[in-house]
Amino acid sequence: MSTQQQFLRFQIQSNLMALMEIDLVTELVNIPIDRIVPMPHLPAAVMGIYNWRGEILWIVNLATLIGANQTGGKSRSLQPTIILANGVTPEDRLQTTVGLVVDQLDEIEWFDLDSIQSPVPANIYPEFSKWANGLWISASGENFLRLDGQTIFAGANFNPDV
Repeated sequence: MSTQQQFLRFQIQSNLMALMEIDLVTELVNIPIDRIVPMPHLPAAVMGIYNWRGEILWIVNLATLIGANQTGGKSRSLQPTIILANGVTPEDRLQTTVGLVVDQLDEIEWFDLDSIQSPVPANIYPEFSKWANGLWISASGENFLRLDGQTIFAGANFNPDV
């Protein structure tokens, strides 16, 4: 008996595709780059903060966070962003809302959990295995990392370096 679950498909960058459980996603938005307020003394992946419906939204470049080899990226005024709300950072147990900037948002679709290899095979994307808890290979041969939402929250590290 197979188990189906909905996932968001997206591109972290042009050559790196990913999946995330839709249950973790609060909203998909395009955030104007000039409305992101940079914050000093934070890791390079944290682009800054954004006022999202009166709440502070930490904006994180997902490719930088996971150490993807960036190839210049697309220059754009709007950043495709996946909003993950109510993550709990392990250090201080604060409720945190995060916006993950990605290259492109694709679609939401159902996947058979039995078709997702877990853990990520050692010979495929070993550098991203910390951030992913599985791998799905499409019928056309494309690899999609199944990202681990709690690891993403923990890795973003919103505490300033003092």
